[in-house]
Amino acid sequence: MKSIPVKSIVLLALLGIWATAGADSHYREVFTCKVKEGKTLDDVRAANSKWVKFMNVNVDGGGISSHIITNVVGNATPGDFGYVDAFPTLESWAAAKSATEGDEEGEAIDAELGEVADCSENRLYEAEAS
Repeated sequence: MKSIPVKSIVLLALLGIWATAGADSHYREVFTCKVKEGKTLDDVRAANSKWVKFMNVNVDGGGISSHIITNVVGNATPGDFGYVDAFPTLESWAAAKSATEGDEEGEAIDAELGEVADCSENRLYEAEAS
């Protein structure tokens, strides 16, 4: 059985997907994460902002966005958060996955993301407005 904090993060991730469903992006990658000891959500925000800027410059067409989600209702375990990354196409998601390979700046951004948080799970969803 999953723990309550994991269920809370998944619920928040789904709410994040729902909240951005009206946007033009159709794919959401959702990560379940924890801030590393000695780091803060401000560190996470700074690293994530670099990632978003890098992706929108290096992936054809850009249009990639990212949200950091934290628990508002339920068991709010300090340090637990999630990323909800939005991609306009499945191709842009795939391009983002390989954009940092062999790129010095991209690899440095990936390393910085790894220094500030541990992400234990991710899933890719197709989102549609209803």
